[in-house]
Amino acid sequence: MSPFEIGFLTFFSFVFLISLVVVIHELGHYWAGRMCGVHAEAFSMGFGPTLASWRDKHGTVWRIAALPLGGYVKFLGDAGAASEPDSDKLEEMRRRMGPDADRCYHFKPVWQRAFVTAAGPLANFILAIVIFSGMALVFGGQQTYQPVVGVVQPGSPSDRAGFEVGDRILQINRRPVDSFGDISQALFDRGNTEVTIELERDGAIRTVQVTPERVAQQDRFGGTRNMGRIGIGPYEFAQVSRVEAGSPAEAAGLQIGDVITAIEGQTIETFGQLNQALESGEGAMTFTIARDGSQQTLEITPVPLDEIAGIYHLGFERLGIASGIGLVQQETYNLLTAPVEGVRQVWNTVSMTASYVGRVITGQSSPEYLNGPIGIATAAGQIATVAVDDADNFAEGLGNLLRRLVFVAGFLSVGLGLVNLLPIPILDGGHLVYYAYEAVARRPLSMKAQALGFRVGLALVLGMMLVATWNDLNYLLGQIF
Repeated sequence: MSPFEIGFLTFFSFVFLISLVVVIHELGHYWAGRMCGVHAEAFSMGFGPTLASWRDKHGTVWRIAALPLGGYVKFLGDAGAASEPDSDKLEEMRRRMGPDADRCYHFKPVWQRAFVTAAGPLANFILAIVIFSGMALVFGGQQTYQPVVGVVQPGSPSDRAGFEVGDRILQINRRPVDSFGDISQALFDRGNTEVTIELERDGAIRTVQVTPERVAQQDRFGGTRNMGRIGIGPYEFAQVSRVEAGSPAEAAGLQIGDVITAIEGQTIETFGQLNQALESGEGAMTFTIARDGSQQTLEITPVPLDEIAGIYHLGFERLGIASGIGLVQQETYNLLTAPVEGVRQVWNTVSMTASYVGRVITGQSSPEYLNGPIGIATAAGQIATVAVDDADNFAEGLGNLLRRLVFVAGFLSVGLGLVNLLPIPILDGGHLVYYAYEAVARRPLSMKAQALGFRVGLALVLGMMLVATWNDLNYLLGQIF
């Protein structure tokens, strides 16, 4: 794929994601305002110069702007798109409007203003539930590996803690583990921090303490991210499901369906153990395989270690084979269970994100995993590139692209909803704090205090954006250098 094509896919994917989640957020504010009788003067999809506009029967001007990067709703009485009160003109507006002042957002009861404010994040959570429920109903649950250990790296934290092949991980820090992917999610920011893991071995429950290592892991795009790792892999059978054309495996006569039982006399039970056996061997190696009920021996010369791109999938990198056959699970859903799955995924995302933010605030985790618009654009482009590259034709590529972008939009929508609920002035959560004060004190916070809060909030938000942008740029520079 050419740089121009990658750039176009990245731009399209970023605009799609941002526009969807932000417009839905603003529609939440808009519909809540309508329910409370607040007049919306304008609803803009995008920013900048107007490309097209029309006025509906309620008097709201709907506009499509030139920069499709979100949008905003402007209620009657707002000073601008940020929904900040025009305090100098409120009383004058009330006198001038007379009975029509009831249509102004700032003259509504405090509970209605709080409802309108909270409706934006709520709309994001609802969007995520709809997306996850729809994906579960149409495509079923994602096929995932069961949380069963298939390989233990020698000398790794898991090896020192006594993990064994076949262990089933049940909980990490009392958080249930349903799939092998949950293990990575639970450990990604826990580098050099001890965790408690509950596992099952031979029918008995054991609890072990292990401290993940902080490992710089390279992705398929050349970037690196620091991740907490304990040195285990999923349980994949050492059965060949794919043989690359022109690979050492094909040249030696290895076939799909072959089960590798030993390498250089070392017993092999899982594909992870096969990868381990390939970590240091050079030159021709003796492979014992089971084929059609009989045992055979093959001599295979793997690709030299200094000629491969990475060390995480050595079976593919050095031999040209893959498995993908292991202890997997996939759920099916109907109209009743799909919404439950949607709510479960949203809740898991909320709890995981909130837990991470809490650890950042308390200094237990690094803020290096915070990402901003550049990071979102980068991830969107990577997802789009993989979706298109993995397809055999244009129609399949387009389907893959839309499906993956919609799925990512669910997670991004949850993130936007959560960020806006942070109790920081200028965000929805900050407004809710003000309204809570007003409800208890029976009077609004003074304009001087509000102005100070907005300045502090702006500084906090800009600080978070600077950290996120620094993280995004570090990742991009890592791809170049």
